[in-house]
Amino acid sequence: MKSTNKLYKFIGIIIVFLLFIGLFAYINGWIPLSPKDTHPSCDQLPSISEASASLENNQDLVKEIQKLGNEITVEVEKPCKDDQDRGLIMITYRTNEEREKIGEFLSHLSEEDGFGVPVYLVKR
Repeated sequence: MKSTNKLYKFIGIIIVFLLFIGLFAYINGWIPLSPKDTHPSCDQLPSISEASASLENNQDLVKEIQKLGNEITVEVEKPCKDDQDRGLIMITYRTNEEREKIGEFLSHLSEEDGFGVPVYLVKR
């Protein structure tokens, strides 16, 4: 009987330990539970020069987005292997919390206030 109680206690401790590890991983964004982001098909993307001009003309917007987290980057990306002349604005983030803040921020922008080209969110 005593050995059974010890076994149950040991199993309970292991379960609690694994729950704490899982919680820690989730909080730090190591468990990918964020939504899958996609971008338009390559033939619908603007040219690299259009995306670059949009990024250059909206530096205040870039700075506001970067303020939402520690390691958020905003840059022009070429997501199409077969068409390197097409691009978009890629925002990279580290945590799910940063993703939520970016999404919330972008959702409140009107078309006139945004970049004017597709924006793609990517978790590092």
